[in-house]
Amino acid sequence: MMTSGSSQWLQMLSRRGLLKRSVGVAASLAAAGFPLGAEEEDSGSSPVSGLALPPFLSRPTGTSIRVSAFNGDLPGELRLDVRQERTSDWKMRLPAVKAGRHEKLDWNVAGLSPGTRYEYRLRFKGGSDRSSRSLAVGSFRTQRIGPASYTAVLITDPHTGYFPLGSGPALTLDKVVQNAERVKGEFVLDLGDNVAWAGSREHAQDDPSGAVAAYTQYRRQLGPLSLHAPHFAVIGNWAGESGKFPEKSIQLMRDVRRALLPGPTDLTYPQGGSAAEDYYAFSWGDALYILLNIQTYSKPSDPKGLASLMLDVNRVEEWTLGEKQMAWFERTLRKATERFRFVCMHHPAGGNAGDPLNTEYGRGGARAWNTGEQAKIHALMKKHKVQIFFYGHDHVFVDDVVDGIHYTLPGSCGAPWKFTRAETGYERFWPDSGHAQLDVSPEKASVTFVNLEGKTLHQFSVLPV
Repeated sequence: MMTSGSSQWLQMLSRRGLLKRSVGVAASLAAAGFPLGAEEEDSGSSPVSGLALPPFLSRPTGTSIRVSAFNGDLPGELRLDVRQERTSDWKMRLPAVKAGRHEKLDWNVAGLSPGTRYEYRLRFKGGSDRSSRSLAVGSFRTQRIGPASYTAVLITDPHTGYFPLGSGPALTLDKVVQNAERVKGEFVLDLGDNVAWAGSREHAQDDPSGAVAAYTQYRRQLGPLSLHAPHFAVIGNWAGESGKFPEKSIQLMRDVRRALLPGPTDLTYPQGGSAAEDYYAFSWGDALYILLNIQTYSKPSDPKGLASLMLDVNRVEEWTLGEKQMAWFERTLRKATERFRFVCMHHPAGGNAGDPLNTEYGRGGARAWNTGEQAKIHALMKKHKVQIFFYGHDHVFVDDVVDGIHYTLPGSCGAPWKFTRAETGYERFWPDSGHAQLDVSPEKASVTFVNLEGKTLHQFSVLPV
């Protein structure tokens, strides 16, 4: 089934030209490496401005996937075709829909087979065109069920939107995406602070334009990955959804995120999660991934008395998942049957860094294993045999082990701030920018830290339970 429609955010994008300013249309997408116009049947009768944003893959299950896109400058009919890889016929041709300028399109593709690779193409037909032409082509694999071998990509802290295209941090993200794209990961897992904009960490937001610009830039820069790999993400402290803000402001930022970066809902996977798409769990092969939200449900006891605008809580003990999310987390671990178990969160529910301010800010990774609510999370992970706690926030590569649990941070893929031992307290870390590669097989799961030059900085493996 396919649906299309405009939200107030997309209308604002078109009205204020934010898509053009932060993303561009066909020419800039092609320059960034998106495979546009690569199919036959082009009529050549009229120019097509292309897509305002490339296709974005989300909510993959064993039998379905969601494909989102934004139309470009010209209104017309858009159609999504899908076929199994290495077959010649496009057997799944979803009905064409009429789309206006910069209008969002969502295709919920069903009737697929688990663990199977598919190709897709997005085609456009203008009012004067005799036939359709391709705007984008891509591929994906549906959710694997049971023991399997595959690769996933982990990134964190690009802070996209805070730095303009062409700047050093934006070029760093482009390079990380190029490196990550080469490994052909079956999905991308972003550990937070994927977007940022001036004031998003410090102040409540009553205007969505900063969030809209940041998320559209993120979509554009991740295009080479999002064309072929479904996207999963956790909430970071720059996304404007901090619990220190009023609920009205949080909801405004949440609406932008869900429109531009859709994720799984509480109904997508058997494990459930949040209807707000801010925490959830899914399995891929014989591995369970639990994505938690430490930001939104941590409420400071005295918002006006925070020691710094950068802080979200008054005390380390106030970092929390909240009762509902914690109960869901416990239940999900208790029911787990997968032999690999990974927990993902932007930073621990506590802190133990190199100085008091950074400690309160949630830095420290494994050093914070027994502080605040992280002590309970750690005990649950130990009881239910979680092998890795993946996190972000501290902008350096780290791998420390407590009670057999790896606290693993895959560096930073854009933010230029490389925190030192004085700030984080880490004894061993790598300050390079880059990403992590996760290779899962029935025998083991391996994590590799890769810097911008493609060099392996560190590698470790964990065994199944």
